[in-house]
Amino acid sequence: MDAETDLFVQAFWVKCRETIRPTLDDARERLSQAGHDAHISTLEFSPGEENSPDAAPALLLTVHRTGEPGAWVLRYRGDVPTREIEISLPGERPVRVDMATIDDATVKRHIAGTFGGLLKS
Repeated sequence: MDAETDLFVQAFWVKCRETIRPTLDDARERLSQAGHDAHISTLEFSPGEENSPDAAPALLLTVHRTGEPGAWVLRYRGDVPTREIEISLPGERPVRVDMATIDDATVKRHIAGTFGGLLKS
């Protein structure tokens, strides 16, 4: 892995740890309290497979809604070739954004837009 890729992957995980993950943890807890099965998972970067979607680093909030089949997934994926974060919301096309634009308020908007009706205050 080249130095630029390594720095991007490290920066992605720092953004996840400091900004995205705490907000997802709060949402997961609130979704669980509302009776839904919710969990957070990570996917590690696979050097040498930069162009494969499964090779990218990612942080996911997966929710199995009570009484409904299937799952909803909110995914933050580090797009290594473009050096952007790809955000995938259920039922929408993925959007790529500059990492610097993601803050706590942005993550809260994604959660509210995706799972707002399921969350307890």
